[in-house]
Amino acid sequence: MEDRRKRSSGDLFETCSAAETANAPKKRKVRKGTLSCWECKRRKIRCTFAALTDAICDGCRSRQTRCISQEFHDEVALPNKKVDRLSRVESLVEQLVNGKERSGMLASGQPGQGNTSANTSYPNDTQAGLHQPTGTDLNDVDRALIEAWPTQHDLDIILSVPVGVSVLLHGVICKSYSDYFSGAFPSPRQVLQLPSKNSHPVLVARRLLLLASFLQGIPPCFAGQLNGLSSDYKTIMSRVFDIATRLVTSNDELVSSLEGIECIMIESMYLNNAGNLRRAWLANRRAMGMAQMTGLHGNTKSSSMFLDDETRERIDPDYMWFRIVCTDRYLSLMLGLPQGSPEDMFASLHVLDYCMPVERMERLDSIAGGLILQRNTAERTDLAATHKIDKLLQEAAESMPPHWWVGSNLALVAQNNGKGFEESVRLMMQFAHYHLLVRLHLPYMLLPSSTNPSYDYSKLTAADASRAIITQYIAFYDIISAPAYCRGVDFIAFVASTTLCLAHIEARPEFENNVTVFRSLQHQRLRDRGLLERLLEIMKRMAVENSDVVARKISSILQPLLDIEDNSFKGSCYQICTAEAEQESHCLGKTSEDSHELRIQIPHFGTIIIERRPQNDTVSQTGNANSSFLQTVPSQGVDPEQAPSWLLDSIPGLELDIEDWALEGVDMALFSNLTGQN
Repeated sequence: MEDRRKRSSGDLFETCSAAETANAPKKRKVRKGTLSCWECKRRKIRCTFAALTDAICDGCRSRQTRCISQEFHDEVALPNKKVDRLSRVESLVEQLVNGKERSGMLASGQPGQGNTSANTSYPNDTQAGLHQPTGTDLNDVDRALIEAWPTQHDLDIILSVPVGVSVLLHGVICKSYSDYFSGAFPSPRQVLQLPSKNSHPVLVARRLLLLASFLQGIPPCFAGQLNGLSSDYKTIMSRVFDIATRLVTSNDELVSSLEGIECIMIESMYLNNAGNLRRAWLANRRAMGMAQMTGLHGNTKSSSMFLDDETRERIDPDYMWFRIVCTDRYLSLMLGLPQGSPEDMFASLHVLDYCMPVERMERLDSIAGGLILQRNTAERTDLAATHKIDKLLQEAAESMPPHWWVGSNLALVAQNNGKGFEESVRLMMQFAHYHLLVRLHLPYMLLPSSTNPSYDYSKLTAADASRAIITQYIAFYDIISAPAYCRGVDFIAFVASTTLCLAHIEARPEFENNVTVFRSLQHQRLRDRGLLERLLEIMKRMAVENSDVVARKISSILQPLLDIEDNSFKGSCYQICTAEAEQESHCLGKTSEDSHELRIQIPHFGTIIIERRPQNDTVSQTGNANSSFLQTVPSQGVDPEQAPSWLLDSIPGLELDIEDWALEGVDMALFSNLTGQN
């Protein structure tokens, strides 16, 4: 037996030089059969290997940590990976010769799951086509990330700006709100500190992404306080975001932990706050895919999901999965895209029983959002589905007491305490709830009431919800110079203002004796008109003072819509139609001088045309006297060469960013719902 072992050892290690063996660190004496590395020992988990020749265990490969055998001192790493590989193989051979069984190691790479086969082949990293970062790679990534961190002088200046902690928490809360409402969360200064030395790159990237979010949330009125920085704060913001996403979140091998998924969520929310909804949607889908591979969608929980024990204090895997799904459905509704996961396990009766009222409402609203997306894919005007979702939204609203729906002190939002965070959650959830009501009932806005009187209920509900959104939006912006996390609210305000304008145009009957329930909206006209004009003022001010391209685009649509609404009130009739352009060289439109026509060019969709028509025009599909002032007509081809000369602003394709396509497809989703086209 001894000769056999010597021959085996000699065959295996004949290529190993004496110099390599001499340079290896001195081995420790360990208990016979001990094969675990120090990291797995500390985490009290089983140390497994995908193949016999692997030098790095599965756990360290997943965590991207240094895999050091207990045969060596913890603080000393092998200078040569070949020696580490040889010593591990030597130990395995010794056990095989002594009759020790490595049950399942050869077949599945995991102990205790089956016997081996003598002719089993072992895939290596090259065969699998994978590149696993080595310890040196991780050190290089870690060093590059740390170098991007601002100096202490710059950090002190940044933290002197009064930015609410809600900016850092919005959209990435992965545990119950209860702790946050009580004020049990760290201050921005505590959050914006680098982790301890030799931390995993994902943990460093998280701090960089949070710093980018904090800088993004600085109101323009406080920009003057940052003049002492070594670089412009927007330059710092872009630099730290770019390096974190380029080196970490775009590398699937580094983000397979909960902390890695959290980093992608922060990236998605940053893009959402910047107005890049399509890129935010894509990033959140990556987070969803990684979460599904980790098993979050199936309530899978394991200690190996975490890189750092402190993460358990801020991340509950079930809450994380819900947050990802909730964000996906919001962005899918805004962009008119399909949802990523139709499952609603996060809102089962058992789960809802343990939720706070505000969490119960949020989860029911998320279910409603998913059902709206399903309905829009099948049949937008399915009344049975619409009424079912409407009832669900009523149930969600009843989760909160009446006083919760009344406006309160919005100035609290900017404060770094529990009350401030609670107020920001209330504000955003009200926006989200009313937006769902608008999306649910929007497809009925242009349908004639003569077809089905119940359409009037949907029209009034969409108008009422739009009014609530605009009222809340104006109140908020009149008090606070809005932080960046309200960019999504700008898009919601665009949807609401367009819907309310069209509702008033639609509410004007063609014949005076044509009385419908929807006509009662005329009593709200002056108040609604005042709200819309105030909203337009805010958008114009943002466009000028902040060079806000989104506000400028919204203004360029809202202003002519108000002109058309005014003409409609004075007796003019309008129709809405879509036209497919032959090339994508046109742009967002405006009305002509006499407000006869509004053309809105939407990339990859076509042109929305709202134009005046004679009162005796019989374009209505119903052909009866109960037709409304705003009619839809079938799509038609339009010669691009005949486009009006005032179509000036170019809107390029999907591959470009916010500066080129300001409304990010929100307008396309809105008018698709209105006209019933996919």
